[in-house]
Amino acid sequence: MTARGRAPVGLVVRLFASDGRWIAWYRPGLPYLWSTGDRWIGWFPWADEPTPEPRDDVLDPSDAYLGTVVGDRLLARTVRRPRPIPSRVPEPRRPVGPPDVDRAQAVPPPIGFTDVPLDRLFSD
Repeated sequence: MTARGRAPVGLVVRLFASDGRWIAWYRPGLPYLWSTGDRWIGWFPWADEPTPEPRDDVLDPSDAYLGTVVGDRLLARTVRRPRPIPSRVPEPRRPVGPPDVDRAQAVPPPIGFTDVPLDRLFSD
């Protein structure tokens, strides 16, 4: 089980772009990823799989790759090997999101990652 599965469900984890902008959040133990405007933008299909593959990859609601959680950042892999998708989660109810936060420190993305395009996070 990942760190996401071991943490209390009431906790909120905020994710940032490489420039420090707050762009998304999730509640550990739940499979859903939300935008800062509380729009469902993704889910964690492999979070509980005991495999060496990355378990922090996120798919968007239409099951296309959105990004990967790297520490407190949501970044997109520049190269990614396709993987079979496990059973899909049901669409969630709209949550009550966390309060807005200040920016995090800007850090360059690790080699092999870029920022997730903003239109994938904030457009309808």
